[in-house]
Amino acid sequence: MDYVIKELSNKTPFVLVQNVFDENELDSIHKELDFLQSRENLWLDPKDSGAAKDLENMPLKKNKGIWVNSIYANPEASAILTNNMKLYNSGVAQQIAMEHSWFEYFLHNAEFTTLLSYYEDSDHYKPHRDHAVLTTLTWLYKEPKKFEGGELILNDEATVACTNNMTLIIPSTCMHEVTPILLEEEARGQGLGRYTITTFISVKPAAVES
Repeated sequence: MDYVIKELSNKTPFVLVQNVFDENELDSIHKELDFLQSRENLWLDPKDSGAAKDLENMPLKKNKGIWVNSIYANPEASAILTNNMKLYNSGVAQQIAMEHSWFEYFLHNAEFTTLLSYYEDSDHYKPHRDHAVLTTLTWLYKEPKKFEGGELILNDEATVACTNNMTLIIPSTCMHEVTPILLEEEARGQGLGRYTITTFISVKPAAVES
């Protein structure tokens, strides 16, 4: 798992982590993705999945999503949730935190919420910020790739290509957007679009002693 820390022109840092999961981990995650894809009733539309909204209170995104934590009583039953903690269990998050102070929130009484998003043809997410401290975005799709687009643009400045098995870490206040997916016609409706595992990292309130 290799990573690099970069900065935007306004000094906002972001991290790119390559080759996050090994082949066995990817296989178990994709089996779960296939299962979830077959359960239409689990997927939420933008207005129900916590989408950022415009000034007219309309969702800024077009995709479907599942709050993964809400459908598993035991997180260990989910390959997505267990493997998604690899960044922390491997010590990589701690290394990143030591190299850049912004990412010390990885270490400070953090709590995690995981949203699985799926983008089909024409799906997108307009510029927005997240309501958290840090946001991690892990992109997955089946090879060979059947779509174009789906890049993530940071602060209208840096474009990060949608690369399979890669994680992007940003401060949640960084403006970001997802460009529209252009999925090959014969691939539509088969789960061959762009999956994103988004982890919102917040800081738990400090305990108040009585």
